[in-house]
Amino acid sequence: MLLNRAVNTVVARVKPRRFRGGDLLLLTTTGRKTGKDRTTPLLYLDDGARWLVVASNGGADWEPGWWLNLRAGGTGTVEVRGRRTRVDGRELEGAEREDAYARLCANVFDYETYQRKVTRRLAVVALTPRQDRPGR
Repeated sequence: MLLNRAVNTVVARVKPRRFRGGDLLLLTTTGRKTGKDRTTPLLYLDDGARWLVVASNGGADWEPGWWLNLRAGGTGTVEVRGRRTRVDGRELEGAEREDAYARLCANVFDYETYQRKVTRRLAVVALTPRQDRPGR
């Protein structure tokens, strides 16, 4: 976990726009236990007024911290191409999830390689801009 945080810190400072052929966003959430802000680079699919991401945790068989923080009711900040936007995260379900997951696998990354390695179902998360506040 410490190695992962170190890598995420470096990536957040360098701010590359692409990784493994896909576009990257930076998601900052506040720890539900620590209260500390943490920034995580994520591959994403632009879905109009929202960004779609997968809580894959690099194929590890536990939920990523950013998703646990959002699921616990926290908000996040997405940074894409230098622009920051406050967001809420919502797990997609049913046909909406299946459609989004198929598009993510076809256009962003083959998340099926991760899904086959883990016992949990990878959450597909829509990051939607908050209507009540501008980005910080």
